[in-house]
Amino acid sequence: MVKVVSLLLGAMLLICPLTAQAEDVVVDRILVKINDSIVTQYDLDQEMKPVYDQIKDRKLTAREQTQLEGLRRQALDKLVNDVLIQQEIKRFSVEVSDENIDKEIERVRTERKLTLEEFQQMVAQDGLSMEEFRSRLKKLLEKQELIGHMVNSKVVVTDSEIQQEYEARKDDYSMGKMVELAIILLPSEVSPVEVRERITSGEMTFAEAVAKYSVGPGKESGGSIGELSWEDLADDWQNALKGVSVGGVSTPLTIQNHQALLSPVKINEDRIVPLEDVRDDIYKDLMQKKRETVFTDYFNKLKQSAVIIYMDDAPKTDNGVTQ
Repeated sequence: MVKVVSLLLGAMLLICPLTAQAEDVVVDRILVKINDSIVTQYDLDQEMKPVYDQIKDRKLTAREQTQLEGLRRQALDKLVNDVLIQQEIKRFSVEVSDENIDKEIERVRTERKLTLEEFQQMVAQDGLSMEEFRSRLKKLLEKQELIGHMVNSKVVVTDSEIQQEYEARKDDYSMGKMVELAIILLPSEVSPVEVRERITSGEMTFAEAVAKYSVGPGKESGGSIGELSWEDLADDWQNALKGVSVGGVSTPLTIQNHQALLSPVKINEDRIVPLEDVRDDIYKDLMQKKRETVFTDYFNKLKQSAVIIYMDDAPKTDNGVTQ
C-alpha cells in the first residue's frame, strides 16, 4: 500500500512545485515567463527528479527518450499552471494559518493512526524536512481555499437534479431479489416431513411450529432471521425455496447439522435502495462534477488572459505561446 504521506507529497508536487519570481533568480536558465513570474530549468529538474532517479545510469532507447520528453512537457505545463494559481492566491490575498496546517496534519495522522514521530519519519523518508513539508502543505491548502472562493459559491445542486440523477442511476442502486426468511431448526427426534405436513395442512402455523419445535434463532419472532439477498443464499437454500410463495414452507434441508424448514415472510423481486439512503452521495458527486466544470472554465479564462512565453530551449508544449 502506498504510504499516505507519499500520496500527499505526490499530489503536492503536482500542485505546489518550486517556482521563482524573476527578481529572485540570479543564475538559472529560464524556460517560461508567466506574467511577472518565471519557471526555470531548476524548477523542471526538481519536478522531474523522481523520474530521473528511476532512469539513472540507464541508456534510453529512442522510444523511451520520446516518452521522457513527453513527461517533461507535461511537467512543465503543471509548473506553469501552478504559477498561475499562485498568482491568483496572491491577488486574492488567500492565507492559510499555521493553526490550519497543524489541524490538517493532525487530521491525516488521526485518520491513518500515526504517532507524530511516525509521521515525521515518513516525511523524512520522502526526502523532506517538516519545514519543507509544511511549506508545500500550505500551498496545497491555499489552492483549496482559492477554489472554494472562486468555484463553490457558483455551484448549486437542486433537489430536482438529485432526483434526476437518482432515476438515471437506478440500475446502480438495485439490490436484486431480497427475501425475508423465517427458519425452523429441528431436533434430531422430530421429522421435518411431519412438521411440514402439519404446517401446509393448516394444523399449525409456521410461527407455532417454531415455538414448539425449533432449537434455532428467533423463537420469539416466528423464526425470522431478517432480510437477505437471494444471490447471497447458499445453493441448497435456493433449491429448497424454489417455487415457494410468501407464507409457504420449503422442502427440508440440512443447516448446521439440523434438519430445517424455511418460510419466506416477504419477497421483494427487485428492491431499490431508497433515495434518502444515497441522497448525500449523489449530492457530493454532482457538486464535484460542477466544481470541476466551473474551475476548468475559470482556469481556461485565466490562462487566456495571461502572458505566457516559452523560451526557445524550453520543452515544446501543446499550449504554444500566449503573448
